[in-house]
Amino acid sequence: MDIADLTVFKAVIEHDSVSRAAESLHRVPSNVTARIKKLEQELNVELFLRTNNRLTVTSAGLRLLDYANQILQLHKSAIAELTQKEPSGLLRLGSMESSAASRLPDILSAFHQHYHAVQVELITRASMPLIEKVIDGELDVVMAADPPDDPRLHCVACFDEELVLIMPADWPDIDELPTSLTMVGYQKGCSYRHRLETWFKKHGHTCEKVIEIPSHFTMIGCVIAGMGIGMVPRSLLTLHQTSGLKIAPVDSDIANAPTYLVSRKDNPSSAIQAFISCSMEVAATV
Repeated sequence: MDIADLTVFKAVIEHDSVSRAAESLHRVPSNVTARIKKLEQELNVELFLRTNNRLTVTSAGLRLLDYANQILQLHKSAIAELTQKEPSGLLRLGSMESSAASRLPDILSAFHQHYHAVQVELITRASMPLIEKVIDGELDVVMAADPPDDPRLHCVACFDEELVLIMPADWPDIDELPTSLTMVGYQKGCSYRHRLETWFKKHGHTCEKVIEIPSHFTMIGCVIAGMGIGMVPRSLLTLHQTSGLKIAPVDSDIANAPTYLVSRKDNPSSAIQAFISCSMEVAATV
C-alpha cells in the first residue's frame, strides 16, 4: 500500500466512479481498477461491493478512507514543509463582500509586504458558495461566516462581528415595526441573510418581498432610500455615511457572527498558512 494507491482509492469514493476518478487523476480506468484490486489483496478485505457495473464502498472501505485522509494530509504537509521554505505561487482567495470591504484591505496590505512571491486572486460571494468552492478545490481559503461542521474543512475564527439591523432613519423603532416587511439583503447562501430571516421569524415578522443586492454599498443606499430593512456587520458601517440610517441591535444569538478562515485540511500550503497567520495578526490589533 503506497501513496498512489490511497490517492486512487480516495478519488474513486469522491467521484463515485472509476472512469471519473481516472479522468481526474489523468489515468486510464484499467489502472484505477488494478490499484483498487491491489489494495484489496494486500488488506485481504473488500473495499467496494460490485453490482451492475457500480461500486459501492463497504464499511471496511469507509474505515480505510479515514486513515487515507490522515496519511495523505500528512504526506502533503511534509512536502509543503520541507520543499517550500517561502510562500510562493497562486493563492486563490474568497471572501464575503462585507469582509472584503472592511477587513481584507489591512490583511492584504500586510500580506503583500511580507510575501512578494505570492500572487493573490480574489472573488467575493456569499458564505456557502465560497465554502463549496473550497470543498470542490476551486479556492484555497475563504473568509466566511457559519461554516458547516464538515470533517474536510479547517476553520479558524478570525474576526468577531456584531450584526445590526439597518432601516431608514424615519422608520419607527423595531418594537413598532409593521408585521410585514421588505428584506434588503445579499443573495441566497449568505449567512447574514439567513440570520435576518431568523430574526424575522423570532419576532413574528413576515417577509413580503426580498430584494437581492450583491453590493453592500448599493444595499445600504437602498435602505436609506426607504426600500426595506437589512442586516450588516457594525464594522461595515464605519465605511459609510450613516446619517440616513436607523441602526438597531438584535438578539445576541443572532448578532454574534464570527468570521472564519476556511480551507481544506488536505490542501496544505505555505501560502495558505501564511495568509491565515497574517490575518490573525491583523485581527489581534482590531
